[in-house]
Amino acid sequence: MFSSNLILGMFALLSVATAGPAQGRDLLGETIGPVDLPTLAGGKEPLVTTRTPVNVILFWRPGQEYSLDTLKQMAACEKVFSKNAVHMVAVVSGDYPRAEIQAAVDQAQIHVPVLLDMGDALYGKLEVRQHPLVVVADQAGKVALSQPYVRLRYCDIVHAHVRFLLKEIDLAQLQRALNPERASMPSDDTTKVARRFVNMGKMQAESGQCDEAIASFKKALEVDPASKDAQAGIAACSSKAIAKK
Repeated sequence: MFSSNLILGMFALLSVATAGPAQGRDLLGETIGPVDLPTLAGGKEPLVTTRTPVNVILFWRPGQEYSLDTLKQMAACEKVFSKNAVHMVAVVSGDYPRAEIQAAVDQAQIHVPVLLDMGDALYGKLEVRQHPLVVVADQAGKVALSQPYVRLRYCDIVHAHVRFLLKEIDLAQLQRALNPERASMPSDDTTKVARRFVNMGKMQAESGQCDEAIASFKKALEVDPASKDAQAGIAACSSKAIAKK
């Protein structure tokens, strides 16, 4: 007979083997406070700055295929951002060897400041558990986009939100940019596609466009019927509509 400890140990191993990636906290709508972090090149650099209308933050880690792919995509995006008032940084755990971090940066040919999160203090505070993750925030540090990894159109998704914050496009144009006719890309799973609709719905709701927001949330549910964020968004908008009557 198996001992109880052995059985518990087998269940523990099974749960580790089958558990999905930790999602962390959805930062959308939160405000990231000002903080200066040491850089790979030496000195310090702010995570977000009021000197520019838009802040782009890439959370990544060396030795991970998706992170390296995102670094390369953001390197291409960096050239686009050079024409705009955008402050962009890449944040990595300070626990990694400097040589390993530099090798990844060199391979991706990205030139933005690389910030070192010593002791993972920032990762812990923001509950960032996904790598990579791109965050787009406004001048005050309020998060307008918290985008996990996608293999295709990552730069397009980030750039669309940057243009929206720069007031170069409106919400309707942003929605068209994020959801072209062929919304489901080969690399996207249903959760990621639904998340884009949910994020759009949250932005529309915040702008007082509840009818449009509900439509976005419903699109999210068409893709991912189990999306609790979409369900909550519809409920919140419906409550506001009832309250106005």
